[in-house]
Amino acid sequence: MTNSDIHSFIRAHLSNQLGPARAASLNGLPDDCDLLLSGLLDSLAFVQLIAAICEFCGREIDFDALDPEQMSVVGPLCEYVADVMARDGSG
Repeated sequence: MTNSDIHSFIRAHLSNQLGPARAASLNGLPDDCDLLLSGLLDSLAFVQLIAAICEFCGREIDFDALDPEQMSVVGPLCEYVADVMARDGSG
């Protein structure tokens, strides 16, 4: 599972959550986009995204090693999940 796979999944998940009117703006979802600070997601929707990422990856992911300030930023989140999957031989 690559960084790009995770990024594409997040974009697709957000498209489903936000609806067609706001989904068009997600095609160029930048790596530095903070999903919470940008207002794309509220805290509950972010927790749902994390659960969906774990389901997509087929396992629970321990996010303790990821800097909490970076957890809601698209690029670092994608990199972290891809790294965890690669380290565990699941990617």
